[in-house]
Amino acid sequence: MSTNPFAVVREFTPRTRAVLAVNAVNSLGGGLVLPFLWIYLGQVRGLASWVPAATLAVQAATSVAGGLAWGTVLDRLAPRGVVTLVMCVAGAGTGLYAFATSAPLALSAAVVYGLGISGVGTVLRYLYAGAATARERGLAFSADYAVFNAMTGLGVLVGGLVAASGPGSRGARFAALYLADGCTFLAAGAAFLLLLPRIERNGGGKPAKEAPAGYREVLGQRTPAVLLLVLTLCSLVSYGQLKSGLPGYLTAGGAVGPEGLSGTFAVNVVVAVLTQVVVGERVQRMRRSTVLSVTGALWAAAWAVVLVAGRQHGAVATATAMAGVLLLSVGEALVFPVVTGLLNDLAAERVRGRVNAMLSVAVSTGSVAGPLLAGATLPIADGLPLVVALIAVCVAVAMVGRALRATLPADVDLPTEADESGAAVTASSPVPAASGS
Repeated sequence: MSTNPFAVVREFTPRTRAVLAVNAVNSLGGGLVLPFLWIYLGQVRGLASWVPAATLAVQAATSVAGGLAWGTVLDRLAPRGVVTLVMCVAGAGTGLYAFATSAPLALSAAVVYGLGISGVGTVLRYLYAGAATARERGLAFSADYAVFNAMTGLGVLVGGLVAASGPGSRGARFAALYLADGCTFLAAGAAFLLLLPRIERNGGGKPAKEAPAGYREVLGQRTPAVLLLVLTLCSLVSYGQLKSGLPGYLTAGGAVGPEGLSGTFAVNVVVAVLTQVVVGERVQRMRRSTVLSVTGALWAAAWAVVLVAGRQHGAVATATAMAGVLLLSVGEALVFPVVTGLLNDLAAERVRGRVNAMLSVAVSTGSVAGPLLAGATLPIADGLPLVVALIAVCVAVAMVGRALRATLPADVDLPTEADESGAAVTASSPVPAASGS
């Protein structure tokens, strides 16, 4: 099989390529405003200090509740209208931030945006999961990860330039960025409405009558439940620490300064994208349980390196910290697309929307729990207990990967050549071959 990323893209059906292209534009818009909400509400709009914190909390809570609701809707309705509605709600929410000149307006925007953004990842993964083969599903999840990171990073750069030196007042520049983000969501909704006219649940027609499905059915199955727990832990030790525990530990004793921290974040984005470009296709030919084990080991080594970096100073500390972040980033790029593909291969069609909603909730829970853990443990012994705990969690992830190898079906742990060629029957619904499907 070719490892050329452009050759891999040519393997995708028109539907998968369309979803990737639309999400690229969407991710660019999200990057425009990604780092700014706290600064925007507190400094630009001059709102009370509690408003940014409350806004982020409301947004997070609404995202969890909304994500579960969207999962249920996807399992009951054809995805075309659901995808469009999700994008429109998210666009309206982020657009409302442009007018958030008071606490009630900011909190209202948080509710609408949280409700919308909670469904974006769920519906996109649902569409990728509709690919005809396990190989295409796995490659699509990997490509989406690379596209999201690359375009979000580009959006952050553009947004930073506009916010710092664009035309007009500071408030007008930030408002324009939020409106631009909203427009990308609305454009995505319109594009999906046009590009997915023939996608129906179960390949078209009304869904067959079945016993009522629910989240209890998803969590009642041992392997998916374990994978969702592991995904939460993966998010906690990676996403959940990049903006909290990592900078808090490295700066507590003056080991790394602001410039060094900026460098580590740049390493994270660049390495995550390059890892997918270079090894994304190769990973599809590895056992998924092995990928999970390797990621746990990589992350344990990464946090051990970060532990050493926090005890150094100057250039040595910065270089060591970057090495640790490099290992974290490689693990990130490997494990999240692979576990996403694994969960979707295990999912029955009738609960696929709920599985992807739980996947979003797992990642969000880890991302929220990470800063809470960091806040509680960083003041103790200069953060040493935090880093030791993270290393222990990573070792546990590696051990779960080893255990899963004995329990996962062989054709799910390592999809067969027959499935990759489309000869095997998958759990996903058929994909129409016509362009624009």
